[in-house]
Amino acid sequence: MLFHTIGQGSVFLWMAVFGAFGGALYLVLSGVRKAICAGTWLSLAADIAFGLGLAALFTLGLITSTYGEFRVYCLAGFVAGYAVFMLGAAWIISRAACRICLWIGKLVQRISKTRLTKVIFR
Repeated sequence: MLFHTIGQGSVFLWMAVFGAFGGALYLVLSGVRKAICAGTWLSLAADIAFGLGLAALFTLGLITSTYGEFRVYCLAGFVAGYAVFMLGAAWIISRAACRICLWIGKLVQRISKTRLTKVIFR
């Protein structure tokens, strides 16, 4: 029993990192869903892809940290990493992405009004 208590901290941190990657996966898929104005079927496909990706990340985290051996603190670390990412970094990244998208939209509008682009794309 002592063997499993020695590396709990590092296992928890590894699983927290993989949980944060799961949060990043959600952020990417939600951005894609918003960008393409996904309907019912594309939303379902994105949700299935998220579920499969999250399961793959959890399994990869288990294999990396405990050689595939499940412990409750592994699940706790994964959920904690996901929650910390979604409450912290995801908010900052999504706000920055919105500003970048607005800036790109304004740039495209400015470029499309020039005479050269009107001549090229006539």
